[in-house]
Parts: sequence; C-alpha cells; structure tokens
Amino acid sequence: MRGSAIVIGIFKKTGDSMNRLLLLFGIMIALVFENASAQSLSQADRARVEQFGTEYINALNSGSADSYAKTIKAIFAASTLEKIGLARIQSQMERIKLDFGAFEYHHSEISEFNMGNAISRVLHVYAKPPRSAMWSDFQFRFEANPPFKLTELAFIAEVAEPVYLPNSALTDPNTLTWLNSYIDKLIAQNDLSGSVLIAEGEHVVFERVYGFADAKRAVKVTSDTRFNLGSGNKMFTALAIAQLVAAGKLSYDDPLIKFFPDFPHREFTAKATIHHLLSHTSGIGEYWTEEYVQYWHEIKTLRDYLPWIYKAGIRYELGKEFYYSNSNFLLAGLIIEQASGMDYYDYIRKNIYQPLGMTATDSYFRNDSKVVLAAPLKREEKGWVIANQGLRGSSAGGGYSTTRDMLQFARGLVAGKILSKENLSTMLASKTRGLAEASDYGYGFILSNEGNVPSYGHGGIARGVNFELRHFPQLDITFVAFCNQDNGAYDDLRKNIVKLITGAR
Repeated sequence: MRGSAIVIGIFKKTGDSMNRLLLLFGIMIALVFENASAQSLSQADRARVEQFGTEYINALNSGSADSYAKTIKAIFAASTLEKIGLARIQSQMERIKLDFGAFEYHHSEISEFNMGNAISRVLHVYAKPPRSAMWSDFQFRFEANPPFKLTELAFIAEVAEPVYLPNSALTDPNTLTWLNSYIDKLIAQNDLSGSVLIAEGEHVVFERVYGFADAKRAVKVTSDTRFNLGSGNKMFTALAIAQLVAAGKLSYDDPLIKFFPDFPHREFTAKATIHHLLSHTSGIGEYWTEEYVQYWHEIKTLRDYLPWIYKAGIRYELGKEFYYSNSNFLLAGLIIEQASGMDYYDYIRKNIYQPLGMTATDSYFRNDSKVVLAAPLKREEKGWVIANQGLRGSSAGGGYSTTRDMLQFARGLVAGKILSKENLSTMLASKTRGLAEASDYGYGFILSNEGNVPSYGHGGIARGVNFELRHFPQLDITFVAFCNQDNGAYDDLRKNIVKLITGAR
C-alpha cells in the first residue's frame, strides 16, 4: 500500500534535523489513505493505539536498548518488524534520543478522515524536546485492522503546544473568547503573524490580524495587508477554464496537442486533456525543481515556464494516478490565454476579481510599492529573514489577497455570480476517487470531509507562505487564514479552527 498526500496545505514544517533524520531512514513523509475495507475503531481500540504513543515516548526517554527492543516488539506490527527490522527502528530511536534528549510527553490522539472511498488514520503523539518552545507531533501510521499496531513513523511536525478545544458552538461567545486567547498565546509564544476570518453566511463572526508584514518588524499587519495565496490561485485558473467551457470556447475533453503542438511527447498530448490538467491526473512532472529555482527571477510570462515544464516530462501514466503538479496549472493558464485571446492576468482580473469586488487581489509584482505585500519570512538563528521568491505569481499560484476579499470570493461562488451553480457542481465533484495515490480533488478545488462535514477550497504553502480557504456548504461557514512565516503555530491554528467548525475532536 503506497502513501498519498496533497503536499500544498497538508504537510507541516519540521526542524531540519528532524527532517534529515526521517529521510536518513528512508521513511516516506506522507499521509496514507487506507483501503475501504479498514475496520472501524472502537473506544477500546482507540485507547490501546493511543497508549502506544505513551509507551513509545517512555521507551525513547529511557535511553535503554532493552527498553527500546521490548517496546518495539510490543507496539509495532509484525509485518513492519519483518520488512524493516527491529534493529533499524531501534537505531532510529537512538538517533532521536541522541539529537534531542528526553521529551516531555503531552498526549496522544488519532485523526481520522473519510476521503470518500478511503480512510486516512494517523496516530499523533505530542511531546516537547528540552530547551524548545515548540512541541513535536510524532505522526505514526498504524494497521487498518486489528490489532492496529504501528507500521511506521511517517512524519515529525513542529507544532505549538497541543490544546483541548471547547465543546461549545463556534458562534458561542465562550468559544470566540477562547479562540482570541488561543491566538494571543500563539503570538506571545511563537511570534505568529497573519490574519484569520470566519464567517457564517455573509456575517463575519471572527476576525483577527496580527504580527508584522516585514522582517524588520516595522510594518504591522492590517486588514489591508495582502498575503501570498500560494496555490490558492489554482481555484481562479480552474474557474476561468470553467467559464470558457460554459461559453463554448473550450471543452474539458480538449486534447493538449490542440494548444501545445510543440510539446515533446506528441502521443501523450493527443490523449491528455484539460480534464487531466485540472484534476492533477495528467502525470506531467513538476517543473519546480532546485535547478528551476536558480533561474526563477528570469520568469516574466507564463510562456517562460514552458521549457521547464517540457523538461519535467511525464512522470506517471495518464489518468491512472493523482499526482499534484504545478505544471498542470501553468499549462491551463496558457490555454486560457489562447481560448480568450487575453493575457491570463487580465482575464482573471476582468472575469473573477472585478465581478466579485475583490479590489485587494491580484498577481502583483513583488516589488510593487503601491500596495503592502506581506514579505515571506523564514526563521533563522538571528530571527526572521525574507525567503527567496520569484518576480510574480502565475496561474499555478503566488498571487496576493486578503481575508475579506477571499470571503467575497467564497460568497460569490455560493451566489453563482461568476459561474452557474450547475457548472460549479461539476468542478466540485471528485475527479480522483478510486485512482491510485488519490486525494479527493475536483477541478482546482481540494475536497475534504472532516468530522463528516464536507468542505471545499484550497491551501497554499511555500517558504514563508501559508494560506487556507475552506467553505463548509452544509453549515454555510467560510474560513480563511493567511500567514507570512514558516511557523508551525499557523498549522495548529488552522487545524484547530477546522475542528471548532466541524465539531471533530
């Protein structure tokens, strides 16, 4: 069984040493979707699996080889011991202990997400290394069926202190007071910067801005500060395609060879369609590589990306797997230009931003002095510094917006202002269910179902960039969050707000 993950919006940031440690042992960093036959967990099952977390940290802290071996045999699956070997797992524990010392244990909990035809289950074990303000979230995979033993340590994330959420309704004054206090704590302890908004229908029930838009801490974040959307622009690109389909200028079944006759793989482009681009099922490789980053300051137009996309080639068989690749949406942006006869940025501005009153949203050049753009910040020993970035965003991501503008966007979709509800429903139907490596994805929208409460939207993540938009149609609630830092506290805030909305605990 292979792992699958949406890299934009799901992964948390880890300390470099933790990350290197996991890579050293060849452990896949991914959230895994079990098959549909996974057995449900009883309360007793949950308690037993969560106890594995306690036993793991206790053994880790003991520093005893005998304790390591005994615990590994007790909590890891027989299939894992046979495949990986006790010695390898023990060596991993020894390295963690050597690098980080004894951990302060907090608690363990299981996250479970229903992804349509699959279930994602992860055991989270929260513990804090010495002399650290941040906590570590040890994320374990475990068996889909009894005895539900651990199969591998998949990821170690850096998070703020785990919290116990209030059980009152989202709009209850006590919940909102708790949320305000929680954000205050994240700001004080983790120097969190960003903005967050929650709305019920048109009514904003919670809104906060905090921190600084620059590394020198001279420019405070305000409600007018534009934050980077990361991959959030994929929603706009997909909607533009849908508009052109509705106008009869495009079809989701149009082959790529119609638009890219010089694409190196002609047999592929004769079969691959716009559908495959918008659903990340084309198998086209990712252009964003270490080599590309050395030249990205030279990229000025969408067409400038083509040599890099062509170089990325074809990674997977067409239509067989979900493979998230920014190359798909660069090609989609170029198709928009051909079908509309307009520059991509002009088309999006005229047909999406302007009709929805999104006056603070655009793919600004990074050096635009007319607007306040939050600088992408990464943490170094001397403090926050500006992360490297390109000249301008693209049809795959990198534009800027505000929480209020993104609320306008979400409400405009609900009202059918830029696309009919019927055509939007087509976009929001899963195009990946049943495919290998599948995460639930429509046309340019991530589809989620946490606590049996469905939502749609998109996330964005890059160095110094975090974004999340979720609309929960059953509740008519919209959630928007931005952060211009590599800061694990953002992920905690995002995750816990979703739990407050859905009631998932």
